[in-house]
Amino acid sequence: MEIILETLLWIIKCVVEIYFILNIVNVALYWCMHFNIIGQGGTEFKKFLSFLHKITEPVYAKLREYIKPIQGFDISPYALIIALMVVQHILEQTCRALHG
Repeated sequence: MEIILETLLWIIKCVVEIYFILNIVNVALYWCMHFNIIGQGGTEFKKFLSFLHKITEPVYAKLREYIKPIQGFDISPYALIIALMVVQHILEQTCRALHG
């Protein structure tokens, strides 16, 4: 039973880490495009941006219901990053507790 729980926690941890990384990339690309460090790019880059938008925007939209922009600045991506960091920490502590 313990091996199943460890495996399940590992899978959840991997999914959270991947989503965390994709959110960091999304925020970094937003700021790079905002300050014209990078342009809109070609079709593959636009497909990647569309992919990022599709996987992050539903969560951002839900967070925006509770966290309003501050002077027009949307902080929902940063709130999500912090929340994912907390979840990662909880998962790591849970894994450590299982190993004794």
